[in-house]
Amino acid sequence: MWLTFGFAVLVAVLVLYMPGYLVGRGLRLDRFASVAVAPAFSVFALVALGVVLFAVGITCSAWMLLLACVALCLLVFAICGSVRRAKGGTACSNPSALGDVRLQVALYVGVAVFVAALVFLHAMGDPASFSRNDDTTVHLSVVRGFLDSDTYSTLNVTKYLDIGDTGGYYPAAWHVVTAVVASFVGNEVALATNVMIFVTCTVVLPLGVLCLMRALFPDKKLVVYGGSLFSAAFCGFPWGFVVYGQLLSNLFSFAMIPAALGVLICGLAGKGGLSKCAWIAAYACSMVAVALAQPNGAFTLGVWSVLFAVSYLWDRGSSASRRGKAAAVVLLLVACGAWAALFLAPPLQGVVTYSWKSTLSVPKAVVSGLLFMFTSREGVQPFLTLLVLFGVAKTLKDKRLRWLSVAYAVALAFYVIDVSTDGFVKQLLTGFWYTDYYRTGAMTALFAIPLAALGFAWLVELGSQLVGRVRPACANGRRPLVIAVVVVVAALTACQFAPVHFAFGNTDVRPGLMKIHKEVSGRYSWNKGLTSEEDAFVKNVMSIAGHDCVINLPHDGSCWAYGVEGVNTYFRRAGTSGPVGLEERTSLIRTRLCDYASSDEVRAAVEQAGAHYVMMLDDKSGDDRTVVNLRYKEEDWAGIESITPETPGFSLVLSEGDMRLYRIGD
Repeated sequence: MWLTFGFAVLVAVLVLYMPGYLVGRGLRLDRFASVAVAPAFSVFALVALGVVLFAVGITCSAWMLLLACVALCLLVFAICGSVRRAKGGTACSNPSALGDVRLQVALYVGVAVFVAALVFLHAMGDPASFSRNDDTTVHLSVVRGFLDSDTYSTLNVTKYLDIGDTGGYYPAAWHVVTAVVASFVGNEVALATNVMIFVTCTVVLPLGVLCLMRALFPDKKLVVYGGSLFSAAFCGFPWGFVVYGQLLSNLFSFAMIPAALGVLICGLAGKGGLSKCAWIAAYACSMVAVALAQPNGAFTLGVWSVLFAVSYLWDRGSSASRRGKAAAVVLLLVACGAWAALFLAPPLQGVVTYSWKSTLSVPKAVVSGLLFMFTSREGVQPFLTLLVLFGVAKTLKDKRLRWLSVAYAVALAFYVIDVSTDGFVKQLLTGFWYTDYYRTGAMTALFAIPLAALGFAWLVELGSQLVGRVRPACANGRRPLVIAVVVVVAALTACQFAPVHFAFGNTDVRPGLMKIHKEVSGRYSWNKGLTSEEDAFVKNVMSIAGHDCVINLPHDGSCWAYGVEGVNTYFRRAGTSGPVGLEERTSLIRTRLCDYASSDEVRAAVEQAGAHYVMMLDDKSGDDRTVVNLRYKEEDWAGIESITPETPGFSLVLSEGDMRLYRIGD
């Protein structure tokens, strides 16, 4: 299975980078920039094609969608090349300003793979397992629905695509790409989901961060190389989105932000040979792709971008300083006006008025933010705190970089307000993130990455000077620098991965990444929710029922049965909801299915649902039930849970332990 996982990783990288790279080169981006922003171009093309094909009534397999995407990107490449040749231009291939970019890529990806292998892959155990989170039932079902329906429109998303249910808009760019990857590994949706998490955290995000670091620090090699330690270092992002939710759309969206900002910086600063049209197109496409993955990612990118642009305009050369400062003020006012307008926009009211209750006092919120806990996860990252504060101090000496600290302070303020207050100010500032402190905390962690790299470089420089004073014989050459790097990296590694924990009141405190490891291990365990034995039973049900509708009790773990194994279950999320618009029928099935033999009304509901089987993974009389209690009320499921082999109208087809499969009717 791990070989299949490795093959799927290669497929995912090709899906995300092959089509988009062609567009980047067509726009005259240099080779590395084309690679860094390729996922945004690929996502844009895949999502656009999915919408268009659905609108004109064309269905296709996922691999055909990929071929269409490649063809579209080739067309863009050819058109751009023709336009360039007509104008007498050439493709841009500027040499790296920092030496061999391949070494930087290897370092960024290598460090991220090391972290992900320890925190995610080792904890996950089985590449075909999945997180027993409530949101995961939706994510897996949407991906499976795309594959079963051969449609990929983000304007028609529902858990019931396979039965022709009419859906609506959902930011499902992640799900489209995952469906394409899954189609190459036998529609193994859970495995493809894990692959996409891994590739997002070890390739998309690190290469995006590298693009940003090269744009921010073109003359600071140590900062750029040091940045490789931090793209996957923070619990808040990316790992918080893996263990909470799961917030996979947000994970994907945020991972594309650094490359987009890097393109903007290069464009405004005239770096890398970018033409004005090229960087505008690249940034605009990246912004759209980020929004297609999750709209609040666009607001996150907007905050970072506006603060950079304001700083850039304010600090322009003295000859244009007055006009630059005026432009900076105007840009900031326009951005604030746009924020207010969007906050009041009717289509967004369902988002900005959604509210999470505060959970921490202001002092605790500040401490949790500075330690990069952000939640009640009880994992602290004090060494990262130190490095970020060093980075903030460093920016105070360089006015060109102060905006990085301002952005970090703004995001931290958003998080503190989000987690510790309630009311209008909270809604206005954090409503675009659903007032969800997991998301505003992730934004803070994302904005802290460049600061941590700055702090790392400064600490190494200080350490190198100290080594030179302590051992004057080593003062010449690069030996003091190497010693300082080794010591700082060793200290960071120990603080991140030390297998220790201690009690702080009622709190079990661990190093942040080890806490994430523990959470991944628990959430991906085959001993809870849908257990390994139950999954094997579900596979047998699939072989018997095919795609016939199977009525189920979702709280017994079967809420994941459709997404993981493809069983056409009637209830696909813990709760009482079934297919949209069929609430009366759904209620009859839940509460009175046991009356099938005696009630014409119940029989009609079952026939309209097309149901032929009833599956129970945890018989009510069992002693070792692995159930999900979320939104469960016993009276809501009396019609299903009361069915036994003696119930008229039901015949036992399969029985293993406390698991049952009944055929409905004769």
